[in-house]
Amino acid sequence: MTQEYSQITLAFAAREYIASLKPDQQHAQEAYIRRCVEHFGEQTLIMSLSGSRVELFAESQIRSSDPNAQERVTALKQYFQFIRKKGYASENFGIHIRVRRSGGRSASSAQQVRVEEAPVEMTRDGLEARTAKLAELQGRRPDVLRAIATAREDKDFRENAPLQAAREELAMIDGQIKQLEAELKRAVVVERTAEDLSAMGSQVTVTRLDRPEQNETFTLVGGREANAREKKISVESPVGKQLLGRRVGEEVEVSVPSGSIQYRIEKITHP
Repeated sequence: MTQEYSQITLAFAAREYIASLKPDQQHAQEAYIRRCVEHFGEQTLIMSLSGSRVELFAESQIRSSDPNAQERVTALKQYFQFIRKKGYASENFGIHIRVRRSGGRSASSAQQVRVEEAPVEMTRDGLEARTAKLAELQGRRPDVLRAIATAREDKDFRENAPLQAAREELAMIDGQIKQLEAELKRAVVVERTAEDLSAMGSQVTVTRLDRPEQNETFTLVGGREANAREKKISVESPVGKQLLGRRVGEEVEVSVPSGSIQYRIEKITHP
């Protein structure tokens, strides 16, 4: 993504996408696209989105009881595909848009279908970090609101850069607060069950058998805590799945597009 594209907002992309549609498609999709943009915030930068944020949006906003749910899903998938094709995002967020269906017998027409929300598994450190981040964002919000009020005193809104910047910051903060509140509401801390087994939160040091001179240490975390730079890998990833529930000395094989990689577990450290 170029520097220029990194500043593209959801509202800008929505206007561009809607303008590219035929009149009948515009009529069918515009309302769904606009509601999505309003949810995240019109000035939210596309670069600030993540798959988990889009997934949480779909889980909370697209109900199986809505007779237009599938039509809405189709519209949003095409919108996010457009964003990816334009190069505004490095991935297609549309893959996270789906209708979550509840199990069991069908409800009567007088009843709402109950939508089950999957728990968000995370480490205790992850839970504490997210709780602290939420508090920090909630603490920053009043300052941003004051900055907006001050910037509004300049009546020339067309060239009011401080007002625009403050609005963008508020949209980003509000989006992050919504995401964190949704995650924390469903958070489940996963505790380890045995001292000698790797578990969520464990640091696992491994050796690649084809490169025995190199060791790597990974921290096993939940999907929303993964951070490649910090060597935090999701237990849902190919490597994470193989390293979970292992003992020192075990060898594992991970399938990759080019073939497979073999690791030997050298050390397991629990927090």
